Amino acid sequence: MGHFTADRFGQSGPAHSPLYSVPLQVKNATHLLYRYEADREAVEDLLPAGCELKNGPAMVWAMVQTSDDYPVPYTGTYVFPECEFEGSDYVFELFLMVTSDVAMASGREFWGDSKKLCHSQVTWEGNEVFTTCERPRSLSLVNTHFRIERQIPPEAAPELPPGLCMKMIPSSEEGAPLQVHQYVEDATQLIPAMDASGRMEIYQGTGSVWMPSPTDVWPIHRLQPVRMEDAYLIRGDMDFGYGKILKDFSS
Repeated sequence: MGHFTADRFGQSGPAHSPLYSVPLQVKNATHLLYRYEADREAVEDLLPAGCELKNGPAMVWAMVQTSDDYPVPYTGTYVFPECEFEGSDYVFELFLMVTSDVAMASGREFWGDSKKLCHSQVTWEGNEVFTTCERPRSLSLVNTHFRIERQIPPEAAPELPPGLCMKMIPSSEEGAPLQVHQYVEDATQLIPAMDASGRMEIYQGTGSVWMPSPTDVWPIHRLQPVRMEDAYLIRGDMDFGYGKILKDFSS
C-alpha cells in the first residue's frame, strides 16, 4: 500500500514536486497599462452570460507584465473589457497569453484564467517600448507601443477594477457537464517600486494597442481599439492571493 498521503501534497501538482504555491508573486516587473474604447457590440458578444457593459463607451484594458526576476520570470499579455456583474465593477479576463508554465498553470487552476502559452518580445529603444504577443510564432495577435513622458503621483493613475475569471474544468467522464464552472474574482495587488528620490515609479505617456491578425482562431481582433484613452508604465511587484467564488454553476 502506498504511503504518500494528502498531508504531504504541495498546493499544486505534481504532488511530489509542486509547480507553484500561493500567494504567487511577480517581482521587479514592468507593467504597461493601456485603456481604450472598443466596439460595444463586439465586446458584448464576447462577455459571458450575466455580465453587462456599463453605460457609456465600452472600455477595455490591455496590460503587458514582464519580469526577468524570480520567482516567476515571464511576460504576459492581457486584454480585459470592463463590465458589471451583480452590481459590482470588474474587468472580464478574456485574453491571457503567457510565456511560462507557472503563470499558465496557476492562472488556469487557481483563479480560472484560461491562459495559453505564447511567444513574446519586449523591445526598448530610448524612452519607447514595443511589445509583441505571438501564437504560433510569427503570427502577432496583440502588439503595444508606449512612450514614457512624465512621472505622476499614484492618485493620478487609474485603478484597475478586480478581475472576473470564468473557471472551466472539463469532466473526466464522457458526456458529463463541466466538472467546475464558476465565476471567480481574483485577488491582485500591484505595489509600485520607489525610485532614488522616494517617488513611486508610475509614468504616464502615449500608447497604442493593435491586433494585426484578423484570425477567428483567436478572435481578439474584434476588440481592436477605436479610440485610445490613456497609457501608463508602472514598475514594481504584483502579489496574487486567494480569490472569491462569485457564482458556482456546477453546484
